[in-house]
Amino acid sequence: MDILIVVHIKTNFDKWKEVFDSDPGGRVNFVDESRTRLGKVNDQTAMVQLFDVDMEQMGKAMNDPNSPAAPLIAEHVVRHDVYKVESMAPPAE
Repeated sequence: MDILIVVHIKTNFDKWKEVFDSDPGGRVNFVDESRTRLGKVNDQTAMVQLFDVDMEQMGKAMNDPNSPAAPLIAEHVVRHDVYKVESMAPPAE
């Protein structure tokens, strides 16, 4: 599954991106990391597009209170809004 995550940041984009880039939650184990896209909306918001996501593995990684990512997420993220992304045919004329 392909998803888009809107990240609402507590600290600032640059600090959050350092954590994102270090991959403390093992993102590389449940997405096609070669296709991951990241965009800065503003200093408090980022958009992350992930491809070929194993949603079960991602859920375990994101919700494990013992994960090395858990305290970093708590420190830097207000919330994640997650959206499913699907291809669609162009509108008919």
